[in-house]
Amino acid sequence: MDPALEKKKREYEAQKARTKELLALKTCTICGERSKLFCPCKTTAYCSVACQKVDWRERGHRKACKDIRAAEAARAEAPTPPPSPPKEIFYGPAPRSHADEVRARIAAEHEAARARREARPERAPDSERFGARCPICFEGWDVNCPGTTLLACCCRRICRSCFDQLAFQPCALCGAPWANSVKECLVRLRRHVENDVPEAVHKLGAAYLGGKFGLKKSGKKAARLFARAAAAGNVEAMVDLGRLYDKGNGDERPVRLDRTKALELFRKAADTGSTHGQYNLGLCLIDAPKFRDLKDEEKMKEAFRVMKLCADRGMFSGQILLARFYVYGWGVEKDLVEARRLCELAATRAPDLFEESIRDLREDIAAEM
Repeated sequence: MDPALEKKKREYEAQKARTKELLALKTCTICGERSKLFCPCKTTAYCSVACQKVDWRERGHRKACKDIRAAEAARAEAPTPPPSPPKEIFYGPAPRSHADEVRARIAAEHEAARARREARPERAPDSERFGARCPICFEGWDVNCPGTTLLACCCRRICRSCFDQLAFQPCALCGAPWANSVKECLVRLRRHVENDVPEAVHKLGAAYLGGKFGLKKSGKKAARLFARAAAAGNVEAMVDLGRLYDKGNGDERPVRLDRTKALELFRKAADTGSTHGQYNLGLCLIDAPKFRDLKDEEKMKEAFRVMKLCADRGMFSGQILLARFYVYGWGVEKDLVEARRLCELAATRAPDLFEESIRDLREDIAAEM
């Protein structure tokens, strides 16, 4: 390469790196606000002394700052090394390349990975913000635990085990301090609702539906918020709004009952791979928990199909209800052996909450044999 061109390339890369560092110093490292204070190491900036204390004391930047300044001082005092001599060029036959073998191996690995994905596809995440795994421990979401914890500070969801370990500590994702009161949690949540974050809108609707965060129960407000979050693509809001259209909220009727709208919302959620959408769609199709005889064969087959999908993913309630499909022949031929297998599988893993349902199922299987 031309030396002048190589020199210009190095200057351009140095200027690009410097510009990137300056842009990073415009915002606070802790909260993202406009920076006013700069660290002596010139690698971080803060909006206030409080954020600087969080970074220095809790994140250990004080020691890193000293190490950076010591390294820069040593680099400035070190003598400039002499230029390396030019490499000698030997002309001759090129060595044998193994590029073809490497390409073939990579292609075979990609093909095997594609076959594994098609054989067991991973369900789509409930939202782009949540993803398919916990952002801290990277464990997949538990299909039997829909109530994972939503952090009000950054509106991100983490699993229950991570929440128990990190409770009463600054947020591991955004660094915000722990909320000292329910009122403060509600203020943080409403800030995300004003920014139209679908997950925050759904969380506020669930709070109104259950009377949490000190709010007065209001099914109508909850239904409006669920509809707003569902329109933005939140899968959990689709399921909760479908439940209101299907059964209401106990004795309360926040919206006019409409089985057609409920089925439409459940199908939309089930198409994303949501186990709770699939389970509620199967319930709605067979009009559970009455388990009455169905006359529509197509609905029975669709209910069996979606219930088998959520049962295969390990959902306890889906496995128990799928066993009833095999017992009574709803959308499938009767198979008491498979029904018993599903019953025992759920009994070994399900909590005591399903003990009564499993006992009733065992009685039904014994009666049919």
